[in-house]
Amino acid sequence: MLLTVFWILIHVHPIQGQWTKSTQFDDSDMAQDLAEARSFKKYPTYRQYLDLMEAFASDYPDICRLDTIGHSTEGRLLLALKISDRVQEDEAEACFLYTSSMHGNEILGFVLLLHLADSLLTAYGAEAEITRLVDHLQVWINPLANPDGSFSGGNDLTLQYARRANADGLDLNRDFPVATRGEADDSTGRALETGYMMEFHRKHGFSLSANIHSGAEVVNYPWDDRQALQVDDDWYRFISREYADEARAVNPDFAWSFEDGITNGWDWYQVLGSRQDYVNHYLGGREVTLELSDEFLLPSAELEQNWNINRRSLINYMSQCLYGIRGRVSDLDSGDPLRAQIFVMEHDSSYSVVHSSPDHGDYYRLIKEGIYDLVVSAPGYHSDTIHAVVVTDYEATRLDIQLKAYA
Repeated sequence: MLLTVFWILIHVHPIQGQWTKSTQFDDSDMAQDLAEARSFKKYPTYRQYLDLMEAFASDYPDICRLDTIGHSTEGRLLLALKISDRVQEDEAEACFLYTSSMHGNEILGFVLLLHLADSLLTAYGAEAEITRLVDHLQVWINPLANPDGSFSGGNDLTLQYARRANADGLDLNRDFPVATRGEADDSTGRALETGYMMEFHRKHGFSLSANIHSGAEVVNYPWDDRQALQVDDDWYRFISREYADEARAVNPDFAWSFEDGITNGWDWYQVLGSRQDYVNHYLGGREVTLELSDEFLLPSAELEQNWNINRRSLINYMSQCLYGIRGRVSDLDSGDPLRAQIFVMEHDSSYSVVHSSPDHGDYYRLIKEGIYDLVVSAPGYHSDTIHAVVVTDYEATRLDIQLKAYA
């Protein structure tokens, strides 16, 4: 206990400002050219990063698309790859998101997600598990959420000068609306990068996402801003343990300072304005924070080792998006899709309910194994109650619902 408290004092409180942990990071940790950057054993410059993202889309046009979320305060691009079997379509599939480095000096995830994108693209059609993910999910990957912080030294220079905050000195993981303060889901007065990320989330309605950081090794699950447990706390602990246990199977020292390799955010330390709390409270999504390196500026010599530690866990986490209760809600008479609320009786809170999409009627309720009663409702329609819906871990329960319109 004393060791954990001491660790928090020296690692958590200083990073509220611009402090960066001292490392041996220098120019040698940066890729000399695009080929070296694509080995994922060195860090890319900003321009190499742009070239890598463009190359993914041009090399795999049938399953990869490059989109711009927005731009940073200093005009750098906020980019995301979409990887899916019908990449130009908005399919009736769950949307999944990985994002990293909203703290610009926390850079391991930057390369991990580039490596993950490459792994998904090159293995598609050759590895059954990867093919299944790409065929049945709309996967989005945003490797660099704060390019101004990461490349504060310049687009072609080392990440050694990376800083935590954005160009305006704002901590992007303290900048989202705070439910415990009663704040509205509104980007007014927030960082430019925050506003674009909020819009991106609302547009795609991610069923599951994760936000990668450094400065610790632990899987951090909601809530950050309140002591009360999230209604799906058992599910969060389950998926968080899966990540940590798989990483520990490769490296038993992963998350060495946490008994199970996981932590409830509030139990660790209080954060107001975190992105995971925003996603979980305001959007009805499901998100955790993956802290994957004790060092902020991790030397490049350790990149491959950390990829090996996290690769299996990253894929397992994505796979969780395929399970739970899912189906389609439609009009009984016309068969047209409906936007409806799916409420788990004696379980859900207002923030945890999910809705079917208005375009396809598809919905995805990720939940721990058990037996549940659901109420499905839509304006202008009679509600439907479905009893004894059985959910089994690592399986999908298909439940299509038709609602009758009022006469």
